[in-house]
Amino acid sequence: MLISHLQYFIAVVDTQSFTRASEKLFVSQSTISKAVRSLEKELQTVLINPYSRNHFITKSGEVFYQYAIDVLNYLDERKSVLITQLEKTDSKLTLGLPPTAGSIYFYTFISRFKDNYPQIELILYDKTSKYIPDMLLDGEIQLGIVIEPFNDDRFAKKTAYQSEAVLVVSDQHPLAKQDEVDFRELKNEKFIQISKEYMFYDVFLDFCASAGFKPQVIFENYHWDLVFEMVTINRGVTILPKPLVDKFSPDNVHALKLKNPTFPWSMTIIYPQNALVTKPMQNFISLIQNSDQK
Repeated sequence: MLISHLQYFIAVVDTQSFTRASEKLFVSQSTISKAVRSLEKELQTVLINPYSRNHFITKSGEVFYQYAIDVLNYLDERKSVLITQLEKTDSKLTLGLPPTAGSIYFYTFISRFKDNYPQIELILYDKTSKYIPDMLLDGEIQLGIVIEPFNDDRFAKKTAYQSEAVLVVSDQHPLAKQDEVDFRELKNEKFIQISKEYMFYDVFLDFCASAGFKPQVIFENYHWDLVFEMVTINRGVTILPKPLVDKFSPDNVHALKLKNPTFPWSMTIIYPQNALVTKPMQNFISLIQNSDQK
């Protein structure tokens, strides 16, 4: 006795018609007819008498109709209990978070997530965007944060944050008097840039290439604050995400908007396309996507 057969039988009785039941459930009439005949054969009794004008459902059919309703209601109740129990056992979320993303944006959501879901253990892996896709595919983490552009059909993507990158110069630099700068004017500048370990470094190179030049990178480092300090003493210029610049906002530097091309900067939540999206994963994604800061 299949659950679908119970559902088909209930629909036939409720609509008093095999045809209307078929239309209601979006299955063929022959499928419903075969299901009812299968039930009658299994129970060795007649449940439906389609040729009777006054007694479409037999007495046996009435008994079985109530039985079918009771079974489906019971299954719905037990399913709700099961889901509640599974949510209690599925109480861990592993997240790959680049250092920049954490310091710029996600620390507020991590705090909010812990407040909203204290029963979920949130485990953070401090890795740059370059390593996060492989960690996801290896099953080391469930969700990861990367910066755009990120194009890989193996992953599902959800936008987390959108902003831009800006040119940062010392207040002693000639460009410090401007509010924006054409990317091509930076051809001869000496760049102090974040390490190649960061995906942002590759994105930076791509934008320079689109402006027609290969940048002169005279110094690079893993630490954002050291890059800032080098710029403040006018040893070079750097291009960094605007939210990071706003966070540090040293008094002796100036940020310029980039044009030709502009330099959009955004972060994305990714996970493998074939991954089972657990309740903790759904909760975290919803928290980000429903934010007015996105």
